[in-house]
Amino acid sequence: MNRFYTFYWWNVALSISSLLWQKWRTFWLTLRHSIVALAVFINGLIILESVWGKSSNLLGLFHIHNFSSINWANIANGPWFLLGIFLMLNAFGLLFRARIAWAVSIILLLISLVFTWHFFPELTHSLIWSVATLISLLLLGKDFDRSSATAGGIFAFISFTVLLFYSSYGALYFGQDFKPAITNLTTSFYFSIVTMTTVGYGDIVPITEPARLFTVSVIIAGITVFATSLTTVFGPLIKGGLNRLVKGNQQQMNRKDHYIVCGTSVLAIATTNQLLVRGLNVTILTVEPEENFPKIQQRIGNKVDIMSGDCTDDSVLKLAGIEHSRALLALTDDDADNAFIVLSARDLFPEVKTVLAVNDAKNMNKVKQVKADVVLSPLLFGSEILASVMSGEPLDNDRLISMLLNSGHGLFDEK
Repeated sequence: MNRFYTFYWWNVALSISSLLWQKWRTFWLTLRHSIVALAVFINGLIILESVWGKSSNLLGLFHIHNFSSINWANIANGPWFLLGIFLMLNAFGLLFRARIAWAVSIILLLISLVFTWHFFPELTHSLIWSVATLISLLLLGKDFDRSSATAGGIFAFISFTVLLFYSSYGALYFGQDFKPAITNLTTSFYFSIVTMTTVGYGDIVPITEPARLFTVSVIIAGITVFATSLTTVFGPLIKGGLNRLVKGNQQQMNRKDHYIVCGTSVLAIATTNQLLVRGLNVTILTVEPEENFPKIQQRIGNKVDIMSGDCTDDSVLKLAGIEHSRALLALTDDDADNAFIVLSARDLFPEVKTVLAVNDAKNMNKVKQVKADVVLSPLLFGSEILASVMSGEPLDNDRLISMLLNSGHGLFDEK
């Protein structure tokens, strides 16, 4: 019995550790996204630092006593000033893990490195910070994977507008460095569009090194904005259209009057199949990623509503429609997980009907303390059926149901 207690509490400790690790991992993912976004924002502040006088560090940004202390002449350096503004705005897109914000941030940081190294070599802290931020973005590239069509469209529009303003203003600023000289807004707008789209008619040519570097930055930024905008905005739309064309319109299940099956064990898949055969609605909750959903569908052989998430998470259970469900079935391969799932469901919605599967008969008495509506052990049920058949005992429907719902009861009761 001591070995049983040790085994049970060891499973409980492992489950609690797993839950804590998942919570910490989620917190760390959110934290590092925020840190990277803050780093990009600080890069923008460093660029704007030159506007606030001759301070050698960022603290000078917060020591503005009056507008006369601001070096407004530096704002005339339009491309440099707008680059800082754009980096600060782009940092907000990183907070939402937008893929387009990640790509644009890398391009802007590369441009910032070139400009800083060439025009402001004394800003060594800016160079170091830009390199560190750029490395962080490259290392965490997989984290920025969100490409909502709506968010992408809004961000793409903002990016294009700011880039157009940047290139037009910069063309006017470097106007005399082009041949022929750019002297009006119409010509600068024309040059910006031609350069951003990489058409390059050659009728306006940069003739000085600063103008050439500026033109290169517009070309690179233009390619990035157009390419990422097309991929982010139109990619999901095209993919969705192809999916509808190949698979037809797929309506999301109305999660009401349904059964929630937790896990993708053999018992969970078999139970789901039987419920679907009877025309009942089922939602499967699993910790497996969405990439594995097609494999789960193949095992079931029918279309079923599948959700990925932690079955003990209140937000996941609410999204699964636990308040409108007929019952929740905890059918994973881990008895401790099944017990935690039932406890979480009861804590969130006490009226929910629960079914708890016990895989190891030694855990029956402890698991029964969770007080699920139905506690069953397929292993013990099978052994009882086999023993009854071998001994020649008669089996009728009532006895089979009683054996199923009470499988294991009394075998390991504490004395």
